[in-house]
Parts: sequence; structure tokens; C-alpha cells
Amino acid sequence: MPSIRHFAIMCENPSAMAEFYRDVFDLHEVWRQGPHVYMSDGVINVALLRTRDPAKVGINHFGIQVEDMEEIKRRLAVAEVDPPYQKPDDGRFAELGAMDPEGNKFDLGVAGWETERSPRPDMTLAEWESHHPGGAGAAG
Repeated sequence: MPSIRHFAIMCENPSAMAEFYRDVFDLHEVWRQGPHVYMSDGVINVALLRTRDPAKVGINHFGIQVEDMEEIKRRLAVAEVDPPYQKPDDGRFAELGAMDPEGNKFDLGVAGWETERSPRPDMTLAEWESHHPGGAGAAG
């Protein structure tokens, strides 16, 4: 059964927001990807993404872990929404992105989102910027 495993918040300062969620709710850091910080409570992953436009802070999208991507693609077609699109392969956890009938964005992933500290090294800001010239990809 598909289950919500992730949501993303656009932030002006993801590091400060990470401290807030750590100190107030005991979330732990999973990984840093340039300016972005991924946190978890052990079940749900919270992506704190740096916004390029301070006016667009807030919840940006959520992620659903699925068992059968082809079946979900079929159901999306039956629902007559735009087909899912490929997410960048830059360390993100989602394979596809899509929108519901009202335009709310969601990620789809078979593997799901990490909820424990990643053994891979964090991606530095310089590394992230080299993969995303001009901040592309900051919108989740």
C-alpha cells in the first residue's frame, strides 16, 4: 500500500530550521545536499530546502513510497492528470514527480526516503552549485 514518507519545506535558512526541528522535536539529520538539510523522526523524512524566492517559503511537496511504480502510473493516467516526470538523479530519493488534479506536487519513490544518517558524505554547497547552476533544482 502506498504511504506518505516525506515532505519538503522551502526555507530561507535550512540550517537554522534544522536546528529548530532538532531542538524542538528531536528530529535527527540524515544528509546535507548543498544548502538543503534532510531530517527524520525515524519514519518520515523532512527535506528543508533553501528557497530561491523568500516569498515562497512553506510546504512545497510531499512524497509517497509505492511498491509498484507502473501501477501508480496507470492509476494517474486513469485519473487524467499529467503523466509523472523524471526527477533529477543528483542524490534525491524520488524517482518521479507528479501533480494531483489541483496542481499539488508530490514525489514518488519505490526505495523510499532515508530515515537514518546516510553513510555517504554530505554534498557541499560548492558541489551542489556545480550541479545546479543558478540554483536550478531548489524548488524540490
